[in-house]
Amino acid sequence: MHFFRAGIVSAMLLATTPSFSQEYLRLMDDLQVNFYTAVQAAEDYFATHDNGKGSGYMDFLRWKAENEYRYYPSGDRSQTAPDFGAKAYKEFLAKNKVAAQKSLFPNGWNDLGPYSANNITEGYNPGIGRVESFWVDRANTQHIYMGARGGGFWKTLDGGATWTNTTDFLVAAGVNAIDVDPFDLKHVLINVRNGQNGYTHGIYFSDDYGDTWNESNFNPTTLGWGGLGSNAQINKIVYHPTQQDLVFICSNKGLFRSTNNLQTWTAVIANKDISDLEIDPNDLNYLYAYQRNQNVVQISQDTGLTFVASNDVTGNAGARGFITASLAEPHYLYFASSNGVWQSQDNGMNWTFLSNPDESCQGFAVSDITPNIMIYGYLNIERSGDGGQNFYQIVDWNTTNPGPNYTHADIRTLECYNGVFYVGTDGYLCKTSNNGASWERLNDGTGIREFYAIGLSQSNWKVQMGGSQDNGTSILDETGWIEWNGGDGMEAVVQPLNDEWMVGSWQYGTRQVTRNGGQTRLGANNPEGGSSEADWQAPLLVDPNEQMRVYHFGSSIYRADDFGFNWEIIGNPNIGIIKNAAIAENDNNIMVVARNEKIMLTTDGGATFTSIRGSLPNATITDIGFAPTNDSIIIVTYGTYQIDNKKVYISKDLGTTWTNITSNLGNLPIRSVVIDHSDSMNIYLGAEIGVYTKTMNGDTWQLYSTNLPNCSARDLEIQYGSNTLRAATYGRGLWEYHLVGRENYPAILTTNITDTPDDSYPKSGYDQYVTSTISYGGTVAAAFIKWSLNTPTFDQTISMSNTSDSTWKTDLPIVNYNAYNKIYFKVFAVGENQDTTETYKFMYTIKPGLQVGIIESDFEKNVSIYPNPTSGKFAVEIPEIGNSGAELSIVTVDGKLVYSEKVTSLVQLIDPKLSVGMYLVSIVANNKKAVIKLVVE
Repeated sequence: MHFFRAGIVSAMLLATTPSFSQEYLRLMDDLQVNFYTAVQAAEDYFATHDNGKGSGYMDFLRWKAENEYRYYPSGDRSQTAPDFGAKAYKEFLAKNKVAAQKSLFPNGWNDLGPYSANNITEGYNPGIGRVESFWVDRANTQHIYMGARGGGFWKTLDGGATWTNTTDFLVAAGVNAIDVDPFDLKHVLINVRNGQNGYTHGIYFSDDYGDTWNESNFNPTTLGWGGLGSNAQINKIVYHPTQQDLVFICSNKGLFRSTNNLQTWTAVIANKDISDLEIDPNDLNYLYAYQRNQNVVQISQDTGLTFVASNDVTGNAGARGFITASLAEPHYLYFASSNGVWQSQDNGMNWTFLSNPDESCQGFAVSDITPNIMIYGYLNIERSGDGGQNFYQIVDWNTTNPGPNYTHADIRTLECYNGVFYVGTDGYLCKTSNNGASWERLNDGTGIREFYAIGLSQSNWKVQMGGSQDNGTSILDETGWIEWNGGDGMEAVVQPLNDEWMVGSWQYGTRQVTRNGGQTRLGANNPEGGSSEADWQAPLLVDPNEQMRVYHFGSSIYRADDFGFNWEIIGNPNIGIIKNAAIAENDNNIMVVARNEKIMLTTDGGATFTSIRGSLPNATITDIGFAPTNDSIIIVTYGTYQIDNKKVYISKDLGTTWTNITSNLGNLPIRSVVIDHSDSMNIYLGAEIGVYTKTMNGDTWQLYSTNLPNCSARDLEIQYGSNTLRAATYGRGLWEYHLVGRENYPAILTTNITDTPDDSYPKSGYDQYVTSTISYGGTVAAAFIKWSLNTPTFDQTISMSNTSDSTWKTDLPIVNYNAYNKIYFKVFAVGENQDTTETYKFMYTIKPGLQVGIIESDFEKNVSIYPNPTSGKFAVEIPEIGNSGAELSIVTVDGKLVYSEKVTSLVQLIDPKLSVGMYLVSIVANNKKAVIKLVVE
């Protein structure tokens, strides 16, 4: 029945909705429609329509990636409650005592942001996070409230100089509708919703200017919403400006009218998806309601008691509309959609077409002072100065240099207050006081980043790289956040012993590389990047025993031994596109990969694979984790909404048998798992709400979320040396906390060797001392390294001495071996109570002692070539290249010219196809010259 009904709905949608690119959410949010039918409808549409930026295609792909694991394999959503995760979280709290956590972090989890996106290197379209709603006090515009899709309610009393979040610990993390009682500004209403599926958890009220919150009567329980297959959504909250306690609620279940501040209400338009409501500022008896995807406006002349339909908005063709009126124009009303802008001069009854701007429409506003000024747009913003007859673009989303004409892509909400336009986008809350000539970004200080994944440095606890939805890939280091790439950021890794070498990602496994801590960005010669041969969030891993090696997982497995540049295929598990992968910490021949319910093991580095599914559920695996000290221990997690009490499984025999360890977690959907390196091997789970932990042999899970907002913990990582757990959340940025029981242990914050590993170093013939910084509240009793040659047995020891402040250095260098030998080592710090910390396992390969590098240079900033030595291709980086470019030539050591090329960009990939040997590379730019010795191996 559900498949049949879904097929009819999708066929009707495709046949009757030309603007499907904007309106597909109507189908996606209907839980009576089978998930796979909705997917097919979208794929059929986009197969013959534009799928570029602003078409809605990326939103569809995000929705698909976020929801499939919940409903696989049946796709049936009709038997699932949309607040599944929240209910499971409440049940856990009701059944389990939550113990207070002693903490190195005095207030529990520590918020790392980001709170701004102003430090930009190679990034484009930078932003903080998605803004869904706002309210501005017309009498004091310094007083602003803001709602974020996954980041909750924020308030400022100083025009955006400082912000405070007050909803972190409500049952859901999203706020998309706000209004304030005009008779009592202390009284605020917000819609609290699941930021990932839009389901409302009800309207909450505050009686203290948004500082604290309580659930109103208007909630799913009293309304009878939220049953199986239901997805109730609230779109807008509107107070009447002159009738006290009169408030309207726009929802996909109808328009509701309350005369007593939501103590009770009536449905004045029932069972319709009402997406917009406007009260006529010139005649407050007139209300205009809009049902999503309709070609008429519903008009009320009696303050919302009754409504009649207007005449058709001819030409709208079912596109979602936005309605607005202006205080400066009695009887006028405006309607805008992706198909154009219309005007009514008779209170909305009849409509005249004005023009069709060159942009889709997700927001529209008319100046409440000068009505010939209009703002319109979606991806970019367009302005009309002649009452809608003509529009022209005033904001460009695609920029690496956000100036006064930048608001970020994708409008979500747009309003005009006292002649000042405010816009909420996928990156910012902005305003313009000069009708769009320039824009001011207001919400620096709101931590609302929607992270997908995080990768961290094991040698520098301050460094990590994270990918987020529509706000790119960012790097956090000692100086703060760097915006390094745009678009959708995905998986990221950092070279364990070189914190400036990183690989980030776009969707579908398109990899990007930096080798200078994010100052520049270079493509990574992707094996399958950006294609349908890799998952939306394609796995990317560093080899724990060959740390210049990274793995890309698509339909096959690829590896690059130069940290992301040159890839080779190493195997294919033949399960389709790989969604999850893990490598054993102590034997890199052991890998596990998964796609949906399929899970495969290789013990020979990818040459052959064996299924280890056994008794595991028929559901999508969301993460895989190996125990760091025992390669036979594997944990897999599930986020399904369809199978009860089957969310976490463990194998202690490399997948031969599995045991369900869900225990008291009940139905909590789980997104991520890591295991620490303590004797008890504590397991940490990132759930749809919260983080949970237990020891390897423990029976029950504990909530481990002190001060962590109630949002999805998408990715967990452990920074070994500092005993720190990091959580990338969807909506509230990056957070950190201590590992269980290690809050007062010594913290090894940084570790490096004399010559940082790269393509050329360390070389044979050079001593390597190890230096670490160690933070500790007491006296460090001892520090030392354990190291070994070629295998990670760590059977040799070198003591360390405190050289200054918190700096410790080995008393002797690691023994100098010939080229191509591998060195493995860990740093240990012993506290006064024998509380011992150890770092992650570090390794480096000794390079040949050839003296490669700069021979001569006139440049003030060094020209560099990497990798050097190289197997063929290399990148040349010329900081002072200038507008005229540079001339590059390569000669043999006896002076024979073998290659030349014009270099036109700061960083450019060169493929001279040279034979093995030594060469001299000459670079000339701006009358300056550099000569670099290059070795081809």
